[in-house]
Formats: sequence, structure tokens, C-alpha cells
Amino acid sequence: MATSEEKTGGKDGGGGDLTRLARGGSLNLVGAVLAGVMGFALVVVVTHTYSQQTAGAFFAAVSLFVILAAICGLGTDAGLVRWLPRHLALGRAAAARRTVPIALLPVFALAATAALALAVAAPALAALLGEQQTAEVTTMLRVLAGFLPVATAHDLLLAATRGHGTMRPTVLIEKIFRQTAQVSGAALAGLLTDHPVALALAWALPYLPGLAAAALWYRALARRSDARIGPGEMVQRAELISGFWRYTAPRAGAQICQTALQRADIMLLAALSSPRNAAIYTAATRFIVIGQLATQAIQQVMQPMVSRQLTLEDRAGAQRVFATSTAWIVMATWPVHLTVAVGAPVYLSLFGEGYAGAGQTTTVLLALTMLLATACGPVDVMLLMAGRSGLSLANNVAALAVNLALNLLLIPDHGATGAAIAWSAALVTRNLLPLLQVRAMLSMTPFSSALLWATASVSLCFGGISLLARLLFGSNIGGLAAGLALACPAYLALLWAGRERLALTAFASLVPGRLAARTAPTPDHPTARRAHVSGP
Repeated sequence: MATSEEKTGGKDGGGGDLTRLARGGSLNLVGAVLAGVMGFALVVVVTHTYSQQTAGAFFAAVSLFVILAAICGLGTDAGLVRWLPRHLALGRAAAARRTVPIALLPVFALAATAALALAVAAPALAALLGEQQTAEVTTMLRVLAGFLPVATAHDLLLAATRGHGTMRPTVLIEKIFRQTAQVSGAALAGLLTDHPVALALAWALPYLPGLAAAALWYRALARRSDARIGPGEMVQRAELISGFWRYTAPRAGAQICQTALQRADIMLLAALSSPRNAAIYTAATRFIVIGQLATQAIQQVMQPMVSRQLTLEDRAGAQRVFATSTAWIVMATWPVHLTVAVGAPVYLSLFGEGYAGAGQTTTVLLALTMLLATACGPVDVMLLMAGRSGLSLANNVAALAVNLALNLLLIPDHGATGAAIAWSAALVTRNLLPLLQVRAMLSMTPFSSALLWATASVSLCFGGISLLARLLFGSNIGGLAAGLALACPAYLALLWAGRERLALTAFASLVPGRLAARTAPTPDHPTARRAHVSGP
């Protein structure tokens, strides 16, 4: 039975939870910013180096690869991040270690089978995605197929390291190394040749050294856990398999739906409209990835934390982390979305001629939709960490159904704008359903005075001030720069004024010396007392 100290998260209580969230979230956010910049740079490099036809075919092929990787992953990332912290919190290091091959073997076998199927089906798929470049796209798809098992194993082992409570491998290997290597490889390929196959190889190759690094890092973490807490009580392999896959199987379907929701529209645009429209749509919506990376940076830290808190029945701690994470997600992502909405012409001009005129409506519509989606907070994470993977699956199936139906209906006549309407409707569905379920089943909510302060601050600075600057100075880079020059200092001032309400004092642990000791939150700190839990 857990002690009272364990149930409250240890001696440092709620303040310690937020301090750990701040420390891990800060590291992950740095990685997310770098990954976002590199991901954006990749699209810029491809759109400037290759024709719209080639760029669109490449983006569609990569989207297919990512969807297949999600299918082959079988939801094991969420399964490992939930089960490894539970085993380790209960002192069962051996059970944690044996869980990883239980996840890895089926995933690798399915990925190898899918790779073979993709290689065989490549000519037929290329005819849909590549228009006049079917031979090149066929070879490109076969190159990507060879790296599918590597990519799925890479992602799974990084999830296992997160399950051991560290974000460093994910940040260094996934967010920094792989993203940087892909951009560098794409740029080098563009200098040497204009052949699409070289571009595909340059994009996929970094998964190989990334897999080797992830395997070595996980092995070191597993050995450290064995030495620190011992093997613990023996758990039968059949029990481990049953528990893991009973939870993870619904998550596999949900993850497939999530990935398809993010990528299927690019493939459908290439098939139902043209690769050119797929390239324009990819450029117009690329900013969303930057916001998603910031959101994932916080979610990946809170997942094992919330799993441990719910395991030890620390519902107050879970509510506190949930509400604080939501406010921090809004603080990190709303400035991006509002800036892109206000400065859409400047944003689209970064991708070169032929992108700005056709993509503005798409960009503005999705930027505004993302404000609602992020304000709902990490509701799907809360369902998953509470063991409600079946509900998560149902929500994601509903969102994907909305997306596919509207895409098929709207893309033929409205192109990229139709795809944007479909994605917006799906995002609303995917966030409002779990928001209502978390409130009804867990008696938890992302809404708080911190969220209100964060949304008001961002709206005033990056909405009001930036829009006023655009009206005064024009919708060009000068007007956008003037707005940001006024908005950023005002925003920082508002965050400083609301630092207690926003629990930003948790970041004091990152400051060396007396400041950290003086300002770090404690169990009696206002930020620890302010959280409201309307639990049973």
C-alpha cells in the first residue's frame, strides 16, 4: 500500500510536481522549438529547391510513411509511458524491463510486413500521388519502405526512455539530431541532384543512427533501474502481456486515427486535386507543427507524472498538473497561432512564389481553430493515463470520420480550403469530446484562473497589439515586425505580473543559487493551494 507521502507526490508535494514538470518541460520545450524550426526549414528547403509537383509528391509520400509508422507502432508509445512508470513506482524493475520486448516484437514484425507491402504497392500508389513522376515516386516509396521497421523501433525505444522518467533521449535524438540531419540532408541532396529519390533517402537515413543511440540509452536506463530499486515481485509473463495489450490495443487504433487526421488530407489533396495543391497546403499549415511540438513537449513530461499520481491515488496532484499544463500550453502556442493568423501573407511568402495567394484562407482558418484546440488542454492524455484508452479510440475515430467525410466532399471543388474546413471540424470534435468526458468521469477540468490569465494576455498582445500594428503599418513584414516588437515586451510583463497565478515560480529550480532556493514552490505555496479539485 502506498504511504501518505507517496500519495501526495513525495515530501515536496504539489510544488515538487510542478517543479519536475517545469524542469522536464523546459528541456523538452527547447527541443520542440529546435524541432519546429528544423521542420519548418525542411518545408522551406523543399519548396525552394524542388518544383511544386515534386514537393507535393514528396510530402504525400512522407505522410503515407508517417501513417504506416503509426499503424505499426500499435500505440506502444502510450502503453510504455503508462506501464513503465507504474511498474517502477511499485518497485518492479524486472517487470518494467520485460514489458519492452513485449511491445517491441509485434511492432517490428508488423513494420517489416508493412514495408514489404509498401514496396509491392508502390507503383499503384505512385500513380495516385505523383502524376507525371510515377517512376521517381515509385522508387521514393520503396526507399521509404526500407526504413519503416527502423523508424518504428526508433520511436518505441524512445518511448521506453520516457517511461523511465527522462526526456533527454527524446530531445537529443528525436528533436535535435534527427530533425537537423533531415534538413541538412535535404539541402545537400538538392545541391547534388534534383531527383526525388535522393530527397527521400536524405529524409529517412537519420532514423538509423537514431535507433542505435536510443537502444544504447534505454539499456543504460534499464540497468540503472535494476540497480536502484531491484527486480521487485515476480509478475507472470502472461499477466504482463495481457495487461499491456489490453490497455494498448485501443490506443493503437487511436494513434492511427490521430496520425491519419494530421496527414491524410495531404495525400487526399494529391490524389483528388493535384500534388501542387498538396504542396501549397503543406506550406500553409506547417505552422501547426510548431505549436504541436510545444504541446507535445509538455504532454510527454506530464504523461508519466500523471500515470504515477493516479496509480498512487493522488487525484489532487493530477488535477494540478492537468490545469497547469493547459495554461503553459496556451502560453507557448497561442503566440505562434495568433502571429500567423495576423501575419498570414508574410508567413506564406517564406515558401516562395506561388504559395501566398492560394494559402491565406487555409492558414487563418486553421490558426484560429488551434486556439480552441489548445485551450482544451491535454484532455486525451488524461483519458489515457486514467486507463480510458477505449474512449480515446472512440473520440479519434469520430474525429477521423468527420475529417475524411468532409475531405471527400469538399476537396474536389474547394481544394486546400476544403481540406482546411475538414481539419478544423475534426479538431473541434477531437478536443470537445474528451473535454466533456474528463469532466464527467474524472471530475477534472483544464479551466482555471491561470488559463484565463494566459488567454487574456496572449490575446491582448499577439491579437490586439499585432492587429493594430498591421492596420497602421500594413500587412507586410514591417507591420508584422512592429507588432511583435510591441507585443513581446508587453506579454513578458503580463507573465511576470501573473507568475504566481501561472505557477511560473516552479521554473525557479532552473535558476542557480539563492534565487532558486528562495522562490521554489513548497506544499504551502499559493500555487499549491490554489488548485481546485471537484473530485468524488
